[in-house]
Amino acid sequence: MIQLNCSCYVRYRYHIMSLEGKTAVVTGFGGGLGSAIAVSLAQAGCAIVGTDISRTETVQANIVKIQEISKHEPLFFECDLMDREAIQQMCQGIQKKIPEGVDILVNNAGMYELFTIEEKPVDSWDKEIAINLTAPFLMSKCLIPSMKKKGWGRIVNMSSTLGLTVAEKIVGYITTKTGLIGLTRSIALEGGPHGVTCNAICPYVVQTPYIIPFVEDLQKKTGKTKEAILVRKGRNAAKRRHQGILPYEKIHNTKPDW
Repeated sequence: MIQLNCSCYVRYRYHIMSLEGKTAVVTGFGGGLGSAIAVSLAQAGCAIVGTDISRTETVQANIVKIQEISKHEPLFFECDLMDREAIQQMCQGIQKKIPEGVDILVNNAGMYELFTIEEKPVDSWDKEIAINLTAPFLMSKCLIPSMKKKGWGRIVNMSSTLGLTVAEKIVGYITTKTGLIGLTRSIALEGGPHGVTCNAICPYVVQTPYIIPFVEDLQKKTGKTKEAILVRKGRNAAKRRHQGILPYEKIHNTKPDW
């Protein structure tokens, strides 16, 4: 049993899953969540295909880590997810390396920029739409045919609690993460009969470099410490979920089995 700050309880059971023989593509491979996701999947037996905009030190460290824990050599593709043609070329490269097709796609890459709606540049809006919403659509579109053909596939879209609620100065992120939940529902409906599930994960604040600008903006606005903001936001998100305001269980129509 885990006791949450909102005084509710969540019962869970941990077990080691085996994904031996499966291949997973993880976008945002060099980020905090992407790193954890890719390494966890490798530990479960997956062959890993990572993608990010460049081969950073974190990307290289992830590759080394996966080489240490996995018998499968990881693949890495540099790709700018704002470039539709680059996404297409990357998918063709993945299909060439893995002709039987991948089994798991984790659409993890994302970005945001802080602006009020009247101050937000259209270029910033377009960037968030491209990376947070169009890229998951294109990646799913490219990779789901082989999943359907095999009769097994798992697509996981990393949305956010901000796809289910609101905050100030983050209009593009909220819009795209809300849209990603809709995309998840559509893919799940079409893929289900073919053995392909699609689920959205909606985490609240995760302490990665990605979230620092958002937390710093709240610090300036509220005068609170970073620790106080993270605890408060986590507590409030858990409380809203417990009260039924954030219906996580309703954002997809299929249950994950991995």
